[in-house]
Amino acid sequence: MANDVLSEILGSVLGNAGAGGAGAPGGLGGLGGLGNLGGGLGGVLGSVFGGNNDAQQGNAPSSSGIGGGALLAMLLPMAMQWVQNNGGLGAVLQKFQQKGYSQQASSWVSPDANQPVDAQAVHDVVGSEELSRMSQQLGVSKDQVAGGLAQILPHVVNHLTPGGEVTNDSNDMLSSGLASVEDFLKRQGG
Repeated sequence: MANDVLSEILGSVLGNAGAGGAGAPGGLGGLGGLGNLGGGLGGVLGSVFGGNNDAQQGNAPSSSGIGGGALLAMLLPMAMQWVQNNGGLGAVLQKFQQKGYSQQASSWVSPDANQPVDAQAVHDVVGSEELSRMSQQLGVSKDQVAGGLAQILPHVVNHLTPGGEVTNDSNDMLSSGLASVEDFLKRQGG
């Protein structure tokens, strides 16, 4: 279940990245055929970390050498960890609301279309120190991290709240999904 949700998140995020942010969910064209870890999670991550996703998506590599799709895939577990470390989905949504992004945060939970946030919103909510830590870990700029998180977070929240509300199951899916991603990354790293 958690791996299916992660596949949906990656498909949604990476599909949107390949279409300049305007793509439909599942824009990779059938995640299920890309691998065999939880509905395609392994194949999606494998293709992204293997470096061939950017060519498939038509993304130009960033100045750091990490292409848009690869950066988003590498940010996904960091985004999930950040949500967990900050009290879970409900607490993170409250952070966005307290910083003036109530409408956007509510749209991510609702079954309606997600309202976007920009990199400045992520700076406001996540904070410079955390963005610096992530940027150093990835070897990219804080602005690239903030922009990537601005793309990822709405999808993460949306896919973890399929019933239109934050429940204990939402945080359980987050924990389970994060464990799956971390396990996959450990196996890929040797």
